[in-house]
Formats: sequence, structure tokens, C-alpha cells
Amino acid sequence: MKFLSSDVETGQNGRKTPLDVAEVDGQGGNLLSKAINKLLDVDNLIILAGSGTSLTFNRVAQVTIAPGMWDLWEKCRLADPVLFEKCLNAVNYDDLQERREVNGAAKADIELLLSLCDSNLTIVKLSLTRRRQIEQFLKSAKKIILDATDFTARVADEDWKWHEKLVRCLARRSPKQQRLKVFTTNYDLAFEEASSRAGFTVIDGFDFTNPSTFNPMWYHYDIIIRSQAGQQATSFLPNVLQLYKLHGSVDWRKINGRVVKNYQGQIGDPVFIYPSSSKYQNSYDSPYLEMISAFLSALQQPKTAILCLGFGFNDKHLNNSISLALRTNPELMLMVGTRSLFAPAGSFNAQVRELLTSAVDGGDSRISLFDGTFAEFVDRIPNRYNPGPGDEILKAFEAAIAASRI
Repeated sequence: MKFLSSDVETGQNGRKTPLDVAEVDGQGGNLLSKAINKLLDVDNLIILAGSGTSLTFNRVAQVTIAPGMWDLWEKCRLADPVLFEKCLNAVNYDDLQERREVNGAAKADIELLLSLCDSNLTIVKLSLTRRRQIEQFLKSAKKIILDATDFTARVADEDWKWHEKLVRCLARRSPKQQRLKVFTTNYDLAFEEASSRAGFTVIDGFDFTNPSTFNPMWYHYDIIIRSQAGQQATSFLPNVLQLYKLHGSVDWRKINGRVVKNYQGQIGDPVFIYPSSSKYQNSYDSPYLEMISAFLSALQQPKTAILCLGFGFNDKHLNNSISLALRTNPELMLMVGTRSLFAPAGSFNAQVRELLTSAVDGGDSRISLFDGTFAEFVDRIPNRYNPGPGDEILKAFEAAIAASRI
């Protein structure tokens, strides 16, 4: 685990070297704690969560629960190896993949493969047989990806502790602060499940009908407690967060032109942007347009901080939004926490890494960088909330119910 910010001393080469933060009370650990506490104090806190937040569910030497990009490649390949190989040849994948393994073979990249399939269907004159093969592969790949990311029911109870802690520590905010906004590129239901386990209400843009229908106006509404003393006295419900799923969700379906959630029959077309270059174009269709618009608006507000967790900055439209906000919003703070952030051979966007580290070297105090897993970062978040008598009673009651079911 390493940490970098403008508070780190500059070396003789004019650049700052990330500090080790294994020791909580060391220099690096103290600077990390200072940066996190500063983040918690801002009026408008935003989380941008990538696939790295879900990969924490995977345990070493056990069956993979949350798939990474390589896992999706393998699932698509093993579903029909013959069709997969034909598609690789049809789109000329080996020649167009610039990234190579040590032995010279083309690296597996499911996003590149799906992008090439899309572009070939659009601009390349294909034989009827080739077109049908690629179309069949794309249809199969979309279903495989959707099924693979619908994994939350298989997560062990003890493995929810990091998502739950994140929600408890960051979503319960002062009434003077704005609601926590969680933007995620993941399709899975991890944040919905964690919020439910932690006793939080999620405002996700869907109304309370059955089936729930997407209506972006719900992001402008809130939940209050109406006092029994009089209808004029009200207060905001403390356990509420706003969730924006930028690329769709495993439980969204489009039926008769409307996007619905948790539809019992699961009929209709799935609503998600599968990983390919076309996701930048699709992000400007509804409901994604409302999500990205909210993201852009949140970044431009004063006294704002964005915490990017498990996000490798490989989404061009989101990268541009953040870099624009850093240039135009002097009050914007940015903290990035993801694995292998400083590793040249890692999956983190190399251009963005150079941009951010150069800004830190130049003294930009708004930016701080943490190289570590989602679990390691969450472990460092302080819990500022002091439980009251009601919380203790509820906890004891839930424990009694759980014990009675054994």
C-alpha cells in the first residue's frame, strides 16, 4: 500500500515518491488519514466505483465470484470455442491487438474484441455467414456478461463487511451536508445489497410502483421524518444515499419503451452498456444520459470531493468529465484508491497516472492517490458515527432474531 499527495516531500529529481502506508502511525499513514478526514468534511461527497470494488468479494484459491475482464473473456471463449475462434479471425483480432504477452501472443481483451465486432458489423462488408457468426457471438457474449455479473446472492455474509462499512461511514452525513452520491460503472447489485444490510434507503431514480419505473425526477426528491408533534416540524431521514448506475444494471429491463426494475418475468431487453467502444455513444441514450448529466453537474458544485475506488480510468467519457472539472472547479478535491495505481504494468490508465502524479509533483493539494485494494482503503476510513441507544437496541433485537433461526 502506498500514498501520494502534495504533502509528500519532493525528491532530488523534482518528483515525489509514494510513501508506504503499512504502518498506520507512520508518515504515510498519517498523511492518508489526514486526506480521508478532509474528504469526509466536504459538503458534497461523490463516490465513483469501478470493478475493483466488487473484486474484493473474490478470495484467493477459491472460485471467482465477481468476474474481471479476463474472466469474461474466458467465459465467452469457453461457451463456444469454435465460434469464438472464428470471430477472432473474422475481426482480425491478432493483428489489431497492440498489447502483447511475453511470448508475443495477443493479450486477452474482451472490450477490444467486442468493439471490433461492433465496428465490423457497422463499417465492414461481410459475407452473410460471417455477419451471422459475429451477431451470434455478440448476443451470446451479452448474456454471458449479464449472468456473470449477477453474483451478489453467492457472496458470503462475512465478505460484505467492506461495502457495509463504506456505506455506514460515508452515507450517514450531517443534515448540513448533501446526500452521498454513489456513481458506479458496475452492473451488479453490490451497493444495493450492502445498503439494505446496513439499513440504508437507496434513491436510484426508480419510483415506488410495481414494477418500479425509471424516472430521473426521483433524484430531486428526498425522505423526511414527519414529527408527531406537528406537521411543521420535519427532519431528514439520516440513512439515505443516492445511487447512479452509469452503465446499467443486471435487474433493469426495457418494456414498452420504459425502463423497469426487478420485473418478475424478466422479459424485455436488458438495459446495460456492455464493455466496448460503443459504450461512449450509448452513454448518451436514456437512462444513461440522465446519469452522466448528474455526474457532470455534481462535479461542478462548490466544496465537492470525488472518491474514485477500484476505478482504472479506462472510461474515456468519465475521464474527460473529471479532468474538465479539475480544470474548471478550483474547489474540487480528487482522491483515487485502486490496486496497482503506481505499477507501470498495471491496468490503471498510464496517461491519467502521469497526469495526476505530475499535478501532485507541481503542488496541487486537491489530489491524493492511494495504491491498494478496496478492502485496504475501507479499513482506513474512520467511523465518526456514535451509535445511540436506539441503534444498540435494534442491534440486539436483530441478533436475537438471527439466533432464534439457528
